[in-house]
Amino acid sequence: MEILHKEVMFCGLGNHQSIIEGIIQELDLEQYAFDIRLILMEAVTNAYYHGNLSDCTKPITIRYLLNGELLNLQVQDSGAGACGLVIPDQIGDEELLEDGGRGLYLIRCFSDSAEMIHNTIFINKSVCTH
Repeated sequence: MEILHKEVMFCGLGNHQSIIEGIIQELDLEQYAFDIRLILMEAVTNAYYHGNLSDCTKPITIRYLLNGELLNLQVQDSGAGACGLVIPDQIGDEELLEDGGRGLYLIRCFSDSAEMIHNTIFINKSVCTH
């Protein structure tokens, strides 16, 4: 079984969509493309706006590890870190219609686990690679 472990670093949101598509293709996980795309888009967007405070000169790093049927994702921003941030298990109906505030909830919904530690979100997702 081959283990794939890589990282990519970029600044701003200019090419993040193509980076995410490249990761999905490299991992050969097209059957999970919607979930992975949503998870990484939300995590990168949060990193840019909340962690890097929309500063397009500050880097964002995506680390990814595919080990058998477990995909580990990490998205790290250049911020000071979110102290005591809890990723919600549920949100209210009124919050579903808000412009913001759903990202971490969606990450939780489409992954097996998600945890924010300092300035990095750690995400695990089970995938079947057969």
